[in-house]
Amino acid sequence: MTATDGLAFVRVASPSAAEQAWADALAPAINAAIDRYLGSYLGIPSDGEAEIGALALRAFGYGWKYREAPFGEASYVDQAGQSVRLAGDWIVPIKPALNRWRDMGQLLG
Repeated sequence: MTATDGLAFVRVASPSAAEQAWADALAPAINAAIDRYLGSYLGIPSDGEAEIGALALRAFGYGWKYREAPFGEASYVDQAGQSVRLAGDWIVPIKPALNRWRDMGQLLG
């Protein structure tokens, strides 16, 4: 995932300099966090890569939202009007899906 992909996902067509800088820092940080979480397992099939790419965009969206609350809790209001609190670690919400692609040796300890 690139900063450009992430900005398109969060619907920012013409980012300000500050928004571009945040996206440029956020995208590689999320990619690195996912790579670190998945470990050295190299047997991910192409459908797994597609899912992991989509999950990376979701994590970018979480990280993007945190820009609004650097010292507090980040949240958003869903379609039903309920406040949804975001996790402090941007990949926490996507870890259950990432576990499908993790090396079983890592999961077993």
